[in-house]
Formats: sequence, C-alpha cells, structure tokens
Amino acid sequence: MEPVRVHITTYGCQMNRLDAELVAQRLRTSGARVVDDSAGANVLLFVTCSVRAHAENRVFSNIGALAARKRRQPDLVIGLLGCMAQQYGGRIRSRVPLVDVVCAPGRLAELPDLIEAARTKQASPVVALDPPRDADAFAAADAALDEVETCRPLGGPSPGHAFVTVMRGCDNFCAYCVVPNVRGPERSRPPGVVLEEVRRLVGQGARQITLLGQAVNKYAGREGARTWDLADLIEKVAETPNLARLAFITSHPRAMTERLIRVFRDVPAVCPYLHMPAQSGSDAVLARMNRGYTHRQYADRVAMVRASRPEVAVASDFIVGFPGETPRDFEATMDLVRRMRFSQVFVFKYSPRPGTFAAEHYADDVPMSEKRRRNQALLDLVQEICGEDNRRFVGRRMTVFVEGPSPRAGKDPGPFPQLRGRTPGNRIVVFDGPAGLAGTEVDVEVTDSSPLTLFARLAEAVCPGGA
Repeated sequence: MEPVRVHITTYGCQMNRLDAELVAQRLRTSGARVVDDSAGANVLLFVTCSVRAHAENRVFSNIGALAARKRRQPDLVIGLLGCMAQQYGGRIRSRVPLVDVVCAPGRLAELPDLIEAARTKQASPVVALDPPRDADAFAAADAALDEVETCRPLGGPSPGHAFVTVMRGCDNFCAYCVVPNVRGPERSRPPGVVLEEVRRLVGQGARQITLLGQAVNKYAGREGARTWDLADLIEKVAETPNLARLAFITSHPRAMTERLIRVFRDVPAVCPYLHMPAQSGSDAVLARMNRGYTHRQYADRVAMVRASRPEVAVASDFIVGFPGETPRDFEATMDLVRRMRFSQVFVFKYSPRPGTFAAEHYADDVPMSEKRRRNQALLDLVQEICGEDNRRFVGRRMTVFVEGPSPRAGKDPGPFPQLRGRTPGNRIVVFDGPAGLAGTEVDVEVTDSSPLTLFARLAEAVCPGGA
C-alpha cells in the first residue's frame, strides 16, 4: 500500500484552524506526509463548520465535486472532520456517499488509525463520534488532544503567531447555535498545561499568542484546590519571556467581568482588541436568542473596556433575519452599531440549524429577500463607520505584526512583495517589504486607508539600507 499523503481543507473559525494544525501534526508523527497540492494526495480531509447552512453547503458541494476523481481513484480516502462530523455522524453518507471517515472534534487524535481502517476497508464509513454532553466522558479524548497540542511545533499559516486552546465546548445554548451539541460541554484546560504549551511555542519563536475558547472569558481551569479565571491565566501567560503580544477570543458579553476588563489596562502585552459578539441590538431578539443580556448591558461593558483602555478596538458579530425580527428590531441593531463604532463586524443571515431551540420552536418567518436587504444595509453602515475611523490613522507611524504575504503578493511589479500585517488592535495593514519580515514586528507609516485595510510603507529605520 502506498504511503499516506494528506491534503487538509479548513472551513470556519480559529478553532478549526487550530484543529487543522493539530491534525497535520498528529498525522506527521504517524508517518504521513501532509501536502499542499490536493492533486498529489491520496487522503483528502475536510475540517468543517456547522454553524451556518452556507458553510455546510460549501462542504457538500466541494466533496460532491470529487465524484469523478473517486471513480478514477477508488482508493482515495475522503474524511469529514469537526463540527459537521459530529452533527451528521454516519448519516452523512445520505448527503455525500463519497465520505470514508467521519471524525468528531474530540476524536482527532485517533485519525491515523481511522484513516488506516478506511484504507483497509475495515468499515465504510469509519465513524468516531464524541460522547453525549458529559464532561467526564470527554476526559480521555481531551487528554489525547492535550498531548498532541502541547507537543506540537510552531507552525500554521502565520510565522510567529500561535493559537492555544484554553477551553473546549460551550454551555451557553444560544437558541440558534449548534456548538454546544457538536463540541460538547465546557472543559477548561489546566493552567499548567496551557502555560507549558505557551512556553514551548514562544521558545520556538512565537511572538504573539492568541488564547482560544468558544466563550473564552468563561475559563475556569483547576490547579489543585484553586480555580483560575481568564484574568489569572492572562497575567501568568504574559510573564512568558519574549512574548510580545497576547490576545484572547471569543468573549461572551455576559462573562465580561470588571476583573477581566482590567487586564487591558494592567497587562501591557494584552492587545487592545476585543471580539465580543452582540448578535442583535434588540432586547426582544436577544431574549429569543437566549443571549442573557440587554443591549444596554452590552453597551455598558463596551464602555467599561474603553474606559479601562481607550484605544481598545471592539469587534462584533450580528445575525440578521432571526425569527420574529421586525423592522424596528433591525433598526435597533443599526443604532447599536452606530453608537459602538466597531472596528470590525461580521454579519450573517439567519439559517435554522438542526437540533437548536430556534429551529424546533420558531418559524423562520423573515423572507430571504429581506434577510439579504438587512445584511447589505448593515454591511453598508459598517463600511461607512470603518472607513471614517480608518482615515484617522493616515499619517501615523504604527507597529504591526507581519503575518506574511498578502493575497496580492507577486501581482504588482516591484523589488518586494506586498505583505500583510496586523496592528495591536487587529486592523489589517498592507505594505511592500522583504518576505523575511514575516513573523516579526515592524514599524510602518500609514499612507492611505479603506474601510477594511490600512495601506502603508515601511518606516525609514527598517527599510533595507535605511538608517
């Protein structure tokens, strides 16, 4: 049997991006080769998102497009990983019969064995699902994932930046969301395990660490008799020598405590950036969503964060067209966006997700045409606000973390490619510079702006040949 050559396609959030890194590392340690070109692979893995119908449909379409190749190459193994795997289980074959491996988020450490079982036709499909929502039942799988994650080398698409999981699962049960069903109950990783992983990654050259959790500010890690909250963990992680930047995502408004807000002021390494989804500006819609706060309580928390550190950039998510959302409810969302002046907003049209409270109890009564109209109206408002706010950075000198080449790299003439970086507040900056700057911090001078991007040039002191 020929050696395993794996190509991984990833959809969705930062949790999935990290899952893809862990999958790659686990497979490499088993002797597999991870390849960039899917045409040269004999195992195709899809790390999937089940939060919205659009994300699922992309996966169905892309796997379905492999039918002709599967006929030509019958030994090709196709694996469905992550949230969709847990959501559909073996039933996925009724939608995409091509799938050979179905692996839930908590079972990723078992992938080498699952792939081997599929290649030797031990089962069709080979299915590994997470247990019901019982934290104790996840203990063995979490320990296996911790072993893979803690020992992984620094990698990923952005040199010098690493994601670190601090908690898994979710207990919020927002009415529209499948995450509690597909990622299980909340489990916080022990502080010592997190700190060891951070030290290893920074020792390998990571300059920025982003702590991850579905509701990361609900972190409650146990060490002996003590329970650490996220502020405790951040303070300790920030002491890691040579760590330049520290961020955490995603935060739930209900768990945004005064103690955590103070880390923006008191811990210099913490980036002035907060991703805290509001989802709606209407109290009636927020109640039906089971979000657990009002629009005033959300605004109060944003005000507290900005009082603690005025330059904090706040990003948010919104769902338009949630069941029962009236024109007046939508206007309340628009009003909240006007008042908060978010640095980034991610807007989504509501789609019913199987197994959620909203899908089972609410009629999807906002027409798709109206969802599209509201989606565009909100995006237009965000573009206007971000365009105005980004213009104030023109002429400023800023320190950016260089992620790597921008999507336009190599398309324009010039001695250097266009690079993409991030300000401490997570704003995108593009500029021309040597590719070797990836993974480092450099100073740039902002020369122009758009609603989504700051355009800059390298500051003279860091230009090749500069003083």
